[in-house]
Amino acid sequence: MKPSNHAVFRLFLLLTTLHMLWVTWGFLSEGVAAATSLSWFFHLSAWGFYAFLYSLIAILPAWLASILLRAYPRLLAALAIVLSTAGLMFIKSDLMIYDLYRFHFNGFIWNLMTTKGGLASLGTSGGTYLSIAGSVLFVTFIQTVFWLISLRHAQFRLAKLSAQAIWILAPILFVVQALIYGISDVKNIGAVLDTAEVYPFYQQVLMRSLAARYGMDIERRHNHRLSVDTARLHYPVQAINYKTVDHPPNIVIFAAESLRWDRLTPQIMPHSWQLGQQGSLFTQHYSSGNGTREGLFGMFYGLYGSYWASFLHAQQSPLLMDRLQSLGYQFDLRTSAKFSYPEFNKTLFAKFSLADLHEADESMNPWRRDEWNASQQIAFLKQRDRRKPFMSFFFFESTHARYDFPEQAVVASPYLGDVNYWGMSRASLQPRIGEFKNRYSNAAHWIDMQIGRVLDELRSQGLLENTIVIITGDHGEEFLEKGNWGHNSTFVEEQTHVPMVMWMPGRIPSEIDHVSSHLDISPTLLQALGAPADANGYSLGRNLYDTQPRDFIVVSDWRTIGVLTNDMKYRIAYQQNGMKHYVPTGRNDEALDAEQQAALTAKHQPQLLQAIKNCSRFLANLKN
Repeated sequence: MKPSNHAVFRLFLLLTTLHMLWVTWGFLSEGVAAATSLSWFFHLSAWGFYAFLYSLIAILPAWLASILLRAYPRLLAALAIVLSTAGLMFIKSDLMIYDLYRFHFNGFIWNLMTTKGGLASLGTSGGTYLSIAGSVLFVTFIQTVFWLISLRHAQFRLAKLSAQAIWILAPILFVVQALIYGISDVKNIGAVLDTAEVYPFYQQVLMRSLAARYGMDIERRHNHRLSVDTARLHYPVQAINYKTVDHPPNIVIFAAESLRWDRLTPQIMPHSWQLGQQGSLFTQHYSSGNGTREGLFGMFYGLYGSYWASFLHAQQSPLLMDRLQSLGYQFDLRTSAKFSYPEFNKTLFAKFSLADLHEADESMNPWRRDEWNASQQIAFLKQRDRRKPFMSFFFFESTHARYDFPEQAVVASPYLGDVNYWGMSRASLQPRIGEFKNRYSNAAHWIDMQIGRVLDELRSQGLLENTIVIITGDHGEEFLEKGNWGHNSTFVEEQTHVPMVMWMPGRIPSEIDHVSSHLDISPTLLQALGAPADANGYSLGRNLYDTQPRDFIVVSDWRTIGVLTNDMKYRIAYQQNGMKHYVPTGRNDEALDAEQQAALTAKHQPQLLQAIKNCSRFLANLKN
């Protein structure tokens, strides 16, 4: 007897769930890495339930379509196989993202995929695409076999009972994991709360309010959260009265993708190092974020990344660029990536036409783009109107994964050959970390070679006498030192500590070891252009050369700000989908016990509250 469509889909759902359990094994392994007995029960039940849920969501459209398409069995089969394969591949991809970067598919990944220049910024190779194609074919084959099994065996009693049992087991698993999470919420059990979000789209079941209503003891949670109205900007807080500048300085900014502080050495970056010895070398300098968007936003605006959406929607340019334009500067703005990813053409350079934003041909390798841009920058220096000051911004791409360079840039060996992203995991990367770092160092050396070419041109024209030069990175790059890969995941030193070299005409050479931030770059340049010394009305940073002790600095990502004091790092969510449960770490990212966490949070309560307040300082509905 031919089985009904519903019977076929019930068995197909069971088999797909088994496939999904295999695919999501990595989430379970991550969750129970340091599990207690309670969290073991939580993760086993959550793993089972979410594998079922992901499978059901993927298959449900085809299942519903079967009601209308009974007469088209081949179309139904194709729909079921394609949708289930897509669901499995999505979760498989999400696991790779989480394993490397410690976050799931989110707005950042969607933006990367849908914004012009986003995927190109990864530098993916042909081998990566072939690997993806092979994986898709393999998963499709398995799902095709499962569909054929479902067609032939759905009418058997054992198959029917098994397919029906999953509908009984799934709700039980949901209730078990929800109760454990709710109890953990009441008792603040970090072993569950801190690991629950290893599962994509995990839905919390919170019981603190219910428990309080019935008089239960609730563990206090030191978890700050801020809510920012991003609709009304008030930037600057009041109009700036600029002093007249008789001879405005030229400004040259070199920003390298993913360049962390420890690549600035005489061996890897000799030209940049030499300028640091002749000018100012900031040894404790931090980006304003762990991603390009927040890093460059902080550099040009002097504001936290929590303001990004507001400025993007308003297409509000930074005061720094407004001031330069009002002074009649010439501009040479170029990138080896895309000005549209992130959307700097609508923020940093919002008042410039696309013709003024120079992008290298993306058909070239990243190292060739950097070389080409350096040549074009030198051409600009030679051809400019020498009666006017100029501002030049150059964003390098070679140090972005996959860390690109030509043979003449090799200073570190052995290095990894091609980089295949598909299937990459922390486990597979660990034995090759040294080769990856060597590749990264060679890419940094290539960037330094291009910086050296431009510096030589500046010197040959005698321009350093009235030119401010900045060399830095947009953010850092981690190579599993703290358990993560790349950037955009945490605020550890490797992802936020960046090199900072500044040539300021007239200043004596100095190595500066006080903590500084990308937020300080904009006010420093604005003050060189006549802005008031008190930057509170137009920035959350201060002059780079200000030696007064500071209580904290702030770094940002897509969802949170991180408050860095002299002995603590603490993350605060500014979006509702931000970090759900975060505890402080030591200043050097070391784990703290509960007593230390509570003591540091209490000690730095004023700094945390001030950081939250700063996120609203430049909103029109607040008094400042």
